[in-house]
Amino acid sequence: MLRVVILGLLVCAIVFIATLIFGGEAGHKYTLKFENAGLIVSGNQVMVGGHPIGTVNSVGLAEDNQAEMEITVDEPLREGTTAIIRKSSLSSVHNHYVALTMGPDNAPELADDEILGEGSTTTAVELDQFFDVFDEKTRNGWRNFIRGVSAIYAGDAAEGANKTFKYSNASFSSTQRLFAELADQDTRLDQFVKNTSGFVTNLSEVAPNLTNLVSNANTALGSIADESDSLSLALQELPPTLRQANTTFVNLRLALDDVEPLIRANGRAADAGLADFLKSDLRPVLKRAKPVFSNLATAASRPGPNNDLSDLESSLIPLQATAKPAVDAAIGSMDASQEEVSELRAFSPDLLNSFARLGAAAANYDANGHYARVRPTATGLSQLNGTSIEPATTAIYGGLDFTGPSQRCPGGSTQAIAGSNPFLDNGNLVGKCDPGQTP
Repeated sequence: MLRVVILGLLVCAIVFIATLIFGGEAGHKYTLKFENAGLIVSGNQVMVGGHPIGTVNSVGLAEDNQAEMEITVDEPLREGTTAIIRKSSLSSVHNHYVALTMGPDNAPELADDEILGEGSTTTAVELDQFFDVFDEKTRNGWRNFIRGVSAIYAGDAAEGANKTFKYSNASFSSTQRLFAELADQDTRLDQFVKNTSGFVTNLSEVAPNLTNLVSNANTALGSIADESDSLSLALQELPPTLRQANTTFVNLRLALDDVEPLIRANGRAADAGLADFLKSDLRPVLKRAKPVFSNLATAASRPGPNNDLSDLESSLIPLQATAKPAVDAAIGSMDASQEEVSELRAFSPDLLNSFARLGAAAANYDANGHYARVRPTATGLSQLNGTSIEPATTAIYGGLDFTGPSQRCPGGSTQAIAGSNPFLDNGNLVGKCDPGQTP
């Protein structure tokens, strides 16, 4: 019985010890965000002062394209804790680890699963990034310096030392200037890093807007490409347009020179009492004209049906269909009578003068009123067809002689004057009248 009790106590002790070792708290988990993972993989150590306190559980890519690491540490972290990715040496691509700088002991503890962002993390500097700081000449100097040191260790001391000392001066000088410049710009570098961090953070917050911007820019550029023919034509027309604009502006400058006297005259007119004229003379006229314009506005547009000019014009619209045939016939008649009207136009002075002379012929009057004298006379004989002879008569009415048959040209009723009459209308009446029929 005693053996059973001892065996049971032994089993309980083993279970208790196993619970203490493998049970209980599994550590504190936190998430670290870095600019890049720096070759960290799951299982790498998390150290404080060179002593491991945890491990890296996983490494992934966050939604903002940053490296996201989940770590587990034995002790809780406090506010102010910073993390940096380090490596055992600059030439090594293995043995990377996460080094933590713990926050003050009096700072509050961070809750589990807390995220330490860019402000609390620093990515490791790779060896090629370090060399990229130098220009080509400095890198060549370092390269030759290292080769010289290698030659010294290989046994070719004289030549190796000479090459080493040859390039060591330039290397040290460039390095001194570099670190001096970095020391002088330490504050500005801190500000630059902080501003860059803020800029990247703000940029990540507006990532959807940037996506829309790129999409809209792509659409705009596509639309511009679709209008390439129009743009090409516009570019072809642009040079002559600019030349014409240049000519226009030159002429405008000359026009301004011409307008300048007018402006000066207007200035003198204003000084001479233009304001008084506008005030004392023009203003009363405008006041008296106000009712006139008001009545015109009422006549043009007045409330109610069929009581203004607008309604009148609307009522004339149906007349268009009725008047169109008559207008077309009138236009056709005018077109057909163009030749006759052209000939009659040349005789218009004679016609008007005939009416004037008729008035003068009836100017005589007696107790019975005005009267006109008519006296037919015969002045000669005309031979027609070579056989029959008939008298050619001239009728005189109030002093006007009408001889038949008559084919007088315009102005042929008076004695001919060279260059004046008869009028042949620039040759249009040749063959249509006889310029020889003049008194």
